[in-house]
Amino acid sequence: MNTPVLSIPLDQIDVGERLRAVDNDYVALIAESLAERGLDTPIIVSGPGANGRHTLIAGGHRVAAARLAGWSEIPAKVVEVDELQAKLIEIDENLIRRELSALDRAVFLAERKRIYEALNPETAHGKAKKNKGLEKWTSLSTFAERFSKATATKLGVDERTIRRAVARAAIIPEVRALIASHPIADSGAELDQLAGQTPERQREIAERLVREGATARTVASALVEIVGKPRVSDAVEIDRQYRAIMSAWGKASYVRAQQQFLDVICATRGGRKMAEKALSRSPSDETEAA
Repeated sequence: MNTPVLSIPLDQIDVGERLRAVDNDYVALIAESLAERGLDTPIIVSGPGANGRHTLIAGGHRVAAARLAGWSEIPAKVVEVDELQAKLIEIDENLIRRELSALDRAVFLAERKRIYEALNPETAHGKAKKNKGLEKWTSLSTFAERFSKATATKLGVDERTIRRAVARAAIIPEVRALIASHPIADSGAELDQLAGQTPERQREIAERLVREGATARTVASALVEIVGKPRVSDAVEIDRQYRAIMSAWGKASYVRAQQQFLDVICATRGGRKMAEKALSRSPSDETEAA
């Protein structure tokens, strides 16, 4: 459908609550581009309500940038869609944008899954039919297949990637807001680890990561600060030390170096007794010695 582009006054656009927080640095970058070359991609808004105002569907950063640049109007496409379709337009437009962080993508995919299944409740059984009305507004919503399969196909990734991304949305909204600008927001591995924690623990970890003067840089290091370093069992530590010794021995490229090591061990006064004593130590003795 070829929707005409209109010029809409910015003061007649209601932005509302967005799935993606506005990044002020990115807004400033877009504002510079608007001043130099204008807007390439129009925003999308709903038709005017009874009060004559439009609700923003897609283009939160562009609207903020236009206001920062001093614009009074902005190019926009006006579409007539219901609430779920409007949300899908917002999600799908953002999903194909490369600047999304791993956290943003997880939030969008989880919300898309919720809406997709609300519109196509039969998809869990793979028996859904095409939704013609929805196709008109979003290129990602072409078939009412099982969500992960349909979305993976359209985004060009495997289903496991979609499922993992959706699982990351277990991070509570409050924590998402805290870490949105932190480096872990773009690390799938870090987000996976954070999502596996309880909401209370997620909050503690996030606060450790973003507080002024924070020393923790990862979820793991924040956890160490909160609960302490996990104790390694005696068996694991013994095995680690043994492997370290054998690794060092194997890296010796000169037989004479190995022989010298053995000579030192054997020639050490009381060396044999020390060896026997070491072998007879209890696990607690070895832990203390380590």
